[in-house]
Amino acid sequence: MKPTFLTLLAAGSLILGTSCGPSGRSPTTVELKPAPFKVWSVYDGTLEARSLKSIMSKGRGAVTVEEIVPQGAFVRQGDVLVRFDASDVERDIVRLERDLALARAEFESLEQAKLPLEIRDLESRLLDARVQREAEEQYLEDTRELLADELVSAQELKQQEVRAEAARKLATNLENQLELTRKYLHPSTIERARATLSSAEAEMEMAREKLASCVVTAPVDGIVVYRSVHVGGEYRNVRVGDTLYRNQTFMVLPDMTDPVVQCNVPEAELSRVRVGSKVLVTPVSYPDLKLEGDVENIGSMAEQVTGRPGWQKYFQVTIRLSANDDRLRSGMTVRVTVLSHTSAAALTIPRPALNWDGETPWCSVSRRGRTERRELVLGVVGDQEVEVLKGLEPGERVVVR
Repeated sequence: MKPTFLTLLAAGSLILGTSCGPSGRSPTTVELKPAPFKVWSVYDGTLEARSLKSIMSKGRGAVTVEEIVPQGAFVRQGDVLVRFDASDVERDIVRLERDLALARAEFESLEQAKLPLEIRDLESRLLDARVQREAEEQYLEDTRELLADELVSAQELKQQEVRAEAARKLATNLENQLELTRKYLHPSTIERARATLSSAEAEMEMAREKLASCVVTAPVDGIVVYRSVHVGGEYRNVRVGDTLYRNQTFMVLPDMTDPVVQCNVPEAELSRVRVGSKVLVTPVSYPDLKLEGDVENIGSMAEQVTGRPGWQKYFQVTIRLSANDDRLRSGMTVRVTVLSHTSAAALTIPRPALNWDGETPWCSVSRRGRTERRELVLGVVGDQEVEVLKGLEPGERVVVR
């Protein structure tokens, strides 16, 4: 990018004059007068949205485009941008709804019916076993007394001892079974049922999210811009029937309510651009449209630019616009004119009047029909005029080659 420099001078700042003479070879001179002096630096830039919303697939796995809004369409927040094929997801939801209902029914049945009934049955059996144990132990005591009175035989006593021991074991086993059931078996059964229910709920939630992700709506107002994606071995814009994958960006919505301009300034010209410098922006598409702005930010690092010589580095400059226009579109090429220097009353000479002796600038001053060499101290250099800081005085006339 080769910038140009425009110098604006007040009318009458330089008065051209030609000494008259019969030979017609008298030098052309200009009279020096202080006048307003501005130097503008011109660069090519690109109009962009400050905020850019990327649109991508959020579904799990591959999705097929069923409907998509055309590129360039203006959309409002909430408008549908794309619909993906949801037939597989809808079938999954039918199956998952059934699985979820079964898991919930099983959990509620265990928690509210099966397990409580099992506990009650064990408690009832334990109560009967304890009653039976007490009865058998009482019979055993009675049998021992009867044996002492020789009313029963020793064989009958042994039989009663066996029955009493069996009753004690049954009661002990039921006590252990009830304790283990309450402490381990039922909690683990409940946890398994709860885990099955939670898993079914999670799968159902994911399926609903996947179904919701089959419809993508606009997060902000904006103009639809397609992004090329890799489809079928080529990079192109997405079409109906294409397959996309999760987090694959296929569309963007530039928010053109707050546009900015990006341009690259060669590092050798960085001194001509400062944060806060006034800027005029002209879209190439609309040369009559002039937008005011100012330099918002200057990049902190010099970088190479693709397509430019490798030895040349640039700083990226961001320009904030003071006004907007409905005709502006993201990606437009614009002409950026930066006010690099301004002076209310500067003494300037035309560039053709400037000479160089090595690194020393000088000019010829016409005095009483004669010319004399005058070395100069220069200020800002424009493409047509040069500011002189020392070496010339107002009213003097300089020779223009």
